[in-house]
Amino acid sequence: MRRTGRSALLFLLIAALVTSFSLSVIAASEGEEGAEDEGAGATTTTIESGLSPAVPVVEEEAAEPVADWTYRYMIPTGLALAAVVLLVTAIKYFTNVVRKRYRIVEE
Repeated sequence: MRRTGRSALLFLLIAALVTSFSLSVIAASEGEEGAEDEGAGATTTTIESGLSPAVPVVEEEAAEPVADWTYRYMIPTGLALAAVVLLVTAIKYFTNVVRKRYRIVEE
């Protein structure tokens, strides 16, 4: 395959991906508009009828959910480990590759 054929194929592939993504975004935004219109039909009333419920409903405050131990401990540990690995890799690269390129010439 020639270079022009590869370039044209790559361009068509990128155009197809952009088009499919934009169509999905447009479809999602149209679906949201319909949901808002359905909610607009709900009505409330402020007329007091003088009736009271047979069983009073007590709204209890729900306790705030505690994060799982995996979220509290493993994710920060994983992020710290990734930072250490990146740091060690950068130092190792510098000591093995860059230092060998430059040598001090004694006069």
